Amino acid sequence: MQNNQTPGKPPSMTIVVCIESGILEPLTIRMVDSLRRFGGRFANLDVIAVTPRMTPPLSNQTQRRMVELGVRHLQVSPDNPYAWHHYMNKAEAIVAVEERVTTEAIAWVDSDILFLREPNGLELLPGVDFFASAPDAGVIGSKGNTDPNDPFWQRSAAVIGQDADELPWLDTGDGHRIRFYWNAGLYVYRRAARFGREFLSDFKIFLDRQVARTHSQVHFMDQVVLGLTVIRLGLAWRALPCSSNFPVCSYLPGNYDAAKVAGVSVLHFHDSMNPELWNKLLDTLVPAHSQVREWLEPQGPIVLSPSVLSSLARESLRITRGLQRRLYYARSGFTKAQSPVAR
Repeated sequence: MQNNQTPGKPPSMTIVVCIESGILEPLTIRMVDSLRRFGGRFANLDVIAVTPRMTPPLSNQTQRRMVELGVRHLQVSPDNPYAWHHYMNKAEAIVAVEERVTTEAIAWVDSDILFLREPNGLELLPGVDFFASAPDAGVIGSKGNTDPNDPFWQRSAAVIGQDADELPWLDTGDGHRIRFYWNAGLYVYRRAARFGREFLSDFKIFLDRQVARTHSQVHFMDQVVLGLTVIRLGLAWRALPCSSNFPVCSYLPGNYDAAKVAGVSVLHFHDSMNPELWNKLLDTLVPAHSQVREWLEPQGPIVLSPSVLSSLARESLRITRGLQRRLYYARSGFTKAQSPVAR
């Protein structure tokens, strides 16, 4: 296994990621492989892949590759009424790791990320407890009082005893000024702050209080809660440069630009490993990241290996969780397809 280490001491940091049967298996393996190959001083950090909800067993190939890459697999079964939520598993994962490690920092990393070189700006500085990035306004970010998303932000801020206008402003990588809304694909925090425990608690409170009034507000709630928990705890925060979490995806087509990606160290590729976007992703990596392309190209796009039993089990869980989600929406007064009149 190639390891392009650069001189210097690695940070005291544990990397956390989720894994479960299905698409997260090849994505997670590819992410960790890129870290080991191109992560420089970060290449040999401990990586813990957490399975925090029911899932069919991981494939033998995945388990073998985790051993080869030095990934510790942690399976936990928390009592969580919101296991149906797409991103609640992320909060459960960092809590499980937070209770088990002693490193100074914990870094959450989504599985749809590639390390292109040693990541810049990921080390905790003295006096900083948390950092993340705001590469774009996202689906539910708010640019202020006239933004259609702002009523949601007003309700959300009230949960932590704030007025939305009191929240800090962030400048996004694509040129917007938004309320305090981080992308949750990559963030780092000081373990002693016990941020994970508080984040999970707040996430459940937001769902308990039915703050969301649309599918999108529920779906992306973890990103809203992420920043609000930082504010509630009074943590000292710093914005990561967008080069440490740069999005390349179908809904930001202008980012498939080799010049924009040239200075990027951490690429958040979202759906770009799909067959229809694969060649665009590869072309974006040259000339600045030719070595990454040479490693990536023979692997091909992400396509799930057929497994009838696992597919049936995943589909059964998907249907069950979908019914639970629709029941929650109905109790909150809306459906996935249509939102209610504002109230």
